[in-house]
Amino acid sequence: METIASIGAPLNASFIVWEPVLRYRIGGDGVYFAQLRHLRACAELPGISLQVMPLSGECNAGLDGPFILLETPEHQQLAYTEVQRGSHLIHDPYEVSILSQKYAMLRSQALSPKESMRLVDQLLGES
Repeated sequence: METIASIGAPLNASFIVWEPVLRYRIGGDGVYFAQLRHLRACAELPGISLQVMPLSGECNAGLDGPFILLETPEHQQLAYTEVQRGSHLIHDPYEVSILSQKYAMLRSQALSPKESMRLVDQLLGES
């Protein structure tokens, strides 16, 4: 089985994180600030984009729950959803298209990557 690393494809990953997730201090201050520093460092890696969905928005395209969009080395597009009692790998192009459109909407509703890093820096300054 070939992995992306073995075929030489560059990593390209984009993440949108809801702001309350960044503010919830699970594990105490030490764990919280270590996680924020790690997130900040990962967001600076080439091919990685991190955006924060701010609390200030009244609604957003992600309110139906989280999802992951994937593309195989053969350029097949898939989606993945996960809930407490199960997970689903979605192959249907129509369903994947709907989630791709939602992701595009989420990217436009979220803070820019620069604004997102400013927010993470601001949260790190609370230590």
